[in-house]
Amino acid sequence: MKADRPMYFGTPTLCLRATDLAASRRFYEALGMEVLEDVPGLRVVLRRGSFNVALMTFLEGNCLNLRGADVFAAHAHLKARGLDVEGEPERYARAQHLADADGECWSTRDPDGNVILFDTNELEKSAAFERERLTRLLENTEQELLDVGAPAECLRAFREEILSKYASPKRRGG
Repeated sequence: MKADRPMYFGTPTLCLRATDLAASRRFYEALGMEVLEDVPGLRVVLRRGSFNVALMTFLEGNCLNLRGADVFAAHAHLKARGLDVEGEPERYARAQHLADADGECWSTRDPDGNVILFDTNELEKSAAFERERLTRLLENTEQELLDVGAPAECLRAFREEILSKYASPKRRGG
């Protein structure tokens, strides 16, 4: 975590147990969500603007997944605030969690018993991932501007002054 930023707890994704992955995918696509990732038979990650949902066949139940944070710092932060959080963060090897890289995770529950999973792999700590995350945030903002009916001048300014300058060239088509 950089000193000039407030505590970052990760990018939230609502993870839903899917018994019929294809049917669930069609349903969320019909709601206007686009597929970000598809691992056949295991999971489909979709988004609409800044909202992410992951449909997973291997979940026991639904949860909120916070990705990209320092899991150990998040745990320490909540404990320091006097919150009664269960579980302890741990490091894992890639093969343990069907992950893309080694990482760290921690599962706890909110006061109502909802599962909250903090999970960050080593790839999510790289400068390349941060650039990709910024690009995705800018694309999400563009989608949300379209969704609220932003005037053409606003969209043009956003695309020319922000998106073209700060989104990664690969995503801009360059």
